[in-house]
Amino acid sequence: MISFTQFAILLGSTLVVWSLVHFAVAWFFDAQIVRKRLATSDDTSDCSFAPKASVLMSLRGCDPRLMLNLRGLLGQAYDDFEIIVVIDSRQDPAWQVAMEVKSTDDTADRLKIFELQEPSSTCSLKCSSLVQAAQQIRSDGEVVVLVDADVVPHPTWLRDAVRPLVNPQIGVVTGNQWYAPESSDAGGIDTGSLLRSIWNSGAIAATAINANPWAGTCAMRLADLKRSGLIEKWTTSVVDDGPIKPAFDRLGLQVYFAPQLIMVNRDQCTQAFAGRYVTRMLTWSRIYEKTFINTVVHAVAMLTLLASSMTVFVIALLTGNAIAASSIGLSMLISNLVMFAGFRSTERAVRYAIRCRSDEPLMASMGLATSLRVFWLIPICQVAHVYWTIKAIFARQAEWRNITYRLHPQQRVEMVAYQPYVADATICMAPQRSI
Repeated sequence: MISFTQFAILLGSTLVVWSLVHFAVAWFFDAQIVRKRLATSDDTSDCSFAPKASVLMSLRGCDPRLMLNLRGLLGQAYDDFEIIVVIDSRQDPAWQVAMEVKSTDDTADRLKIFELQEPSSTCSLKCSSLVQAAQQIRSDGEVVVLVDADVVPHPTWLRDAVRPLVNPQIGVVTGNQWYAPESSDAGGIDTGSLLRSIWNSGAIAATAINANPWAGTCAMRLADLKRSGLIEKWTTSVVDDGPIKPAFDRLGLQVYFAPQLIMVNRDQCTQAFAGRYVTRMLTWSRIYEKTFINTVVHAVAMLTLLASSMTVFVIALLTGNAIAASSIGLSMLISNLVMFAGFRSTERAVRYAIRCRSDEPLMASMGLATSLRVFWLIPICQVAHVYWTIKAIFARQAEWRNITYRLHPQQRVEMVAYQPYVADATICMAPQRSI
């Protein structure tokens, strides 16, 4: 039987190895997913491939950067495209913003705005809107691109989304979101914003490696969309991107992660918002992704390692075992340093992916104070991740944009009660905090 000191050394070594695995995933994302694919796309891309595109967007409530989103879509360096926006109601604050942008910026009459007509009780309002938007696609349309309201597209966004579809084996082109919160006028960066960024740094790598679609930017051929049955699936789904991969797997088509489509979200959020957001993302993963079991195993292993390490450290201190205390304490410090290095590696990959966007502001450099906050928040985020995962496992309803949805077995959903979204439209007129 090993001694307590030997157990402490073994546990500490395991903790360090655990963190090294996380760093390896971040490095793989940086070197093999982002840099290698960007180099390959530069060499093999077909600049002449520009099919007729329809951009679909659902709006309920007014995201802080909605005006920038719409203007960015209208400013695409792409010849033949339309933008179909379905808004929850004419009383929605997003309606006023969309109409204003159309009147001032839509010189080519690309932006088509519709009011949601028949919100279904068997799916989310977002999916109801997308089903209606799909019915409005031009008869000669060739590709469909989904976009979320919190995405601010760069001028080549649409071209970057469509171009990989020249490969007939690729059915879906997708990106992901990176959270780089900016300091507010009232002070620094909220703790909730940093927690969301830390959690997302791991999620973005796993999502890219597993080729899970993100509907915030997601392109597909219109013919494939129709024959995949995805539109019909949306009529009974709580989320739009969850059913995409299974639908296209049945067609034998791949989901391709394009690093050019990593979109930077610069909004801040509170701790409560971050918790609700992550729990909702994990809940959707539980319902639709086979890889959710990996998330559960990861959470259990993480909780076991962290709880065991802290328990051994406290016992070592109380019993005066200096060797065990110093060993496990040093291991926890090294582990956290490695995890922080993994976070910075993923951040470096994002910086590399967006480096050529001439119109997009650079991501602010992380100063010493913010770096120290991130470093100390990493173990807190790890514990919070376990809590959020447990909540997602047992979630039987979800609240999204002030609507409650009951989550039933076999991916069925029930909207409890529809009501129009009511809020102050002035929050849409300038970038503000997403609380």
